[in-house]
Amino acid sequence: MSVCQISILSENDIELVHENTLYILGEIGVKVLSRKALDMLEKGGASVDPDMMTAYLPEYMVNDAVKSLPKEIRLCARNPAHDMQTPRKEHPYTATNGTAVYTRDIDTGEKRMTMAKDLLEFQVLSDAIDSIDYVWPIVTAHDGPEGGHGLNDFVISLKGTTKHFQGEAMSEKEARDMVRVASAVVGGEDELAKRPIFSVIQCPICPLEFEKGSVEATMEFARAGIPVVSMSMALCGLTSPVTIASTLAIVNAENLASFVISQLAKPGAPVVYSSESSIMNMRTGEIKYGTIEEAIMAAATGQMAKHYGAPSMLSGFGVGLYGTEPGVSSSAGEIAFTAMTTLALTDFASGIGGLDQAKGAALEQVVIDADIWESIREIRRDVPFDDDHFLTDLIEDVGHGGTFLKAPHTVRNMRKELFIPSQEKGELYDLYRSTSDQKAVVEQARLRVKSILAEHKPEPLDGDAEKAIDAIMAEYGQ
Repeated sequence: MSVCQISILSENDIELVHENTLYILGEIGVKVLSRKALDMLEKGGASVDPDMMTAYLPEYMVNDAVKSLPKEIRLCARNPAHDMQTPRKEHPYTATNGTAVYTRDIDTGEKRMTMAKDLLEFQVLSDAIDSIDYVWPIVTAHDGPEGGHGLNDFVISLKGTTKHFQGEAMSEKEARDMVRVASAVVGGEDELAKRPIFSVIQCPICPLEFEKGSVEATMEFARAGIPVVSMSMALCGLTSPVTIASTLAIVNAENLASFVISQLAKPGAPVVYSSESSIMNMRTGEIKYGTIEEAIMAAATGQMAKHYGAPSMLSGFGVGLYGTEPGVSSSAGEIAFTAMTTLALTDFASGIGGLDQAKGAALEQVVIDADIWESIREIRRDVPFDDDHFLTDLIEDVGHGGTFLKAPHTVRNMRKELFIPSQEKGELYDLYRSTSDQKAVVEQARLRVKSILAEHKPEPLDGDAEKAIDAIMAEYGQ
């Protein structure tokens, strides 16, 4: 079997990244703003400076953590048909973008702050679209409870989709309550550990710092068997040095430090290596997504994840991420970024539906991005090379100058071997390729969104689970 993928690093490069990472972890250390986490690290063998709240991780601690990692993990869903298994050889499982702060209203086009109603509509739409494998909270519900936004988004998403949900907790309490909610849905904490219907993204503060609430949440999730995605978000020239090599070493160090924390909390805890690192816009000082450097780092971090035997989530896909209005608008560089990240060695990706460097989102953009992703993702399909596929007997039967169009094998296997969209989807792809008529693209997507939201009804939660969730949310004043 063969899959089209990109590799950036040589074996020697991988060893150099690893060696420099060990130096960073052992000599520079990581700042951990939690006494509870520092105590755990010190008991596990780290040298700790309590005044600076810094832990220095020796090589053996890192090696022990890597050995403890589960090499296969399953991210489950309310509907088992949407379960995801790693390692993933074909195209990555792909999600929506995450935590945008505004949307373009589907009726007026107005740019406005997002609320719970908006998040629910995005999740219902994502639940209905087959090429979206799992969901992030694509927009923030600004009307959620103070101190419980992650939990509130989680509950809304559980009601809006039967797919796997990936959120974030900002405190140990919020993490514990997310576990309580999910346990009520699946039938208890033991069942949740067997079938984790959600996972979490817990981001270090680059460079090399773990915030108190987030790191204590990581420990809580590890003990509950909830997969933790340690997403490093380094920015060349701002939160990391301007060279790709040094940035990659910081990304690697943050991921390995997070792995050490998870494995000390519970050996064998499921984790995902992750990077959404890019560069600073040197003209404006803002984060800049869709760059060539981001694509190179995605490919390189994918190789580092495979080096440690860890599943990975790297960069993503979304043709609208770079504009401020729904549509298809990508520069040559952004197209190259999309192609390279699609081919990176990653199990998971995200980005569908985003606008304006991930600050915004639009329902129409979810449909457009999902369609285009479906049309190109097969570039990473598993291509078999075996006797059943070389077909030398068939070549001999047809003979020189013949045609295989009439061969029964062609009719039987063309849809298995070739990407042949339905007539409706084929017409859509032709429309997307002709991006001169953006209004037609967006209007067609708007009509489909309206139709899906009117017709699609995700499977509701069990009544007892609803009561348990309501009781938990009442603690936050909801």
